[in-house]
Amino acid sequence: MNNFSTRTGKLFQIPKTIFHAYEPNPLPLDINYDSSLITKLSEADQSIGKLSGIGYRLKNPHLLIAPYLKKEAVLSSKIEGTRTSLSEVFIHEKKATRSESPDIIEVINYIKALEFGLKEIETKVISEKLIKSMHAKLMKYVRGKDKDPGRYKIIQNWIGSSNDILEAKFVPCTPESVPRLMGNFVEYLNSHKENPSLIKAGIMHYQFETIHPFRDGNGRIGRLLIVLFLCKSGLLSQPLLYPSGYFEKYRNEYDESLYNASYKGDIEGWLKFFLHAVKVQADDGLERAMKLDEYHDRCRDLLEKETQTTNVLRVLEQLFVNPYITIPEACNVLNCYYPTAKNNIDILIEKGILKEVEKRGRERLFSAPEIMDVLEV
Repeated sequence: MNNFSTRTGKLFQIPKTIFHAYEPNPLPLDINYDSSLITKLSEADQSIGKLSGIGYRLKNPHLLIAPYLKKEAVLSSKIEGTRTSLSEVFIHEKKATRSESPDIIEVINYIKALEFGLKEIETKVISEKLIKSMHAKLMKYVRGKDKDPGRYKIIQNWIGSSNDILEAKFVPCTPESVPRLMGNFVEYLNSHKENPSLIKAGIMHYQFETIHPFRDGNGRIGRLLIVLFLCKSGLLSQPLLYPSGYFEKYRNEYDESLYNASYKGDIEGWLKFFLHAVKVQADDGLERAMKLDEYHDRCRDLLEKETQTTNVLRVLEQLFVNPYITIPEACNVLNCYYPTAKNNIDILIEKGILKEVEKRGRERLFSAPEIMDVLEV
């Protein structure tokens, strides 16, 4: 522990204990913009610009928002040990009797917290109050619900051992330091202009995870803030990025890059990893968006040519929000009776757009497999 660099923070002994904790330096940080970092920044900026542009070019970009938010929620929660798939989250929304799986609830909470944050930043800045409110929503009824949801930590936490601070890989700052550091954190997000927004997003994530202001749920809130900040800064026109896809796939490198930003003072190494993650995930999001848009147009053309009803087009649109549907839900979409809804579902089955995936008594569940093939993790 005593070998930590002082470039991005300082190691100190916690008063009245034998333990040491690490406190990050106030923001902004001094960044060395070498040629490699500049290249990574340029590549990420181009990719995020293309992804943001799709939000303006697609005829119905709003249809992608819900699936993409769910994708980020599934992947970010997976880093913390949940075992829920994207299809399980979609199906959960369709069940009359919903599963009480703790993993599902954690993912749903992530979605609710992110949706709440996106709504709030339409008219407000990213504030400590907003971060605490999102944390309260994230931790409701799940692991950590007894660890002061929506409140900064009042007990020292650590990373790398669930039971013993002596075995911890990293001990973040003390509870007493959190209000000061978080005040500086939100002031940096909302005021400082010296760093490009993508660099700020990377520094923000490092700083939040290093502060570790809550007793639990810090990783998920820290990743959630990336999408929130990029939307608030205007780099993303719609929340179509799911950075946790890269972090989950390269979890060891993710953890080590964050750790080395403190241990070695290698904040540039973390930023290069972060920017590459943004580029890869922006490219991936763009590719999937284009595939979904192309498939949407093919389906519409087919249905317009070969059917006599416009109702089926309204059901089709719903499938791009959630690729699973029931006949009662089609009734609600069309504001019609069961036979009419069933007829439109049957048309989509006949055209190969839907297939039945589950039947329990009269309750039948249908899915659009080609949409799921594009979206699936």
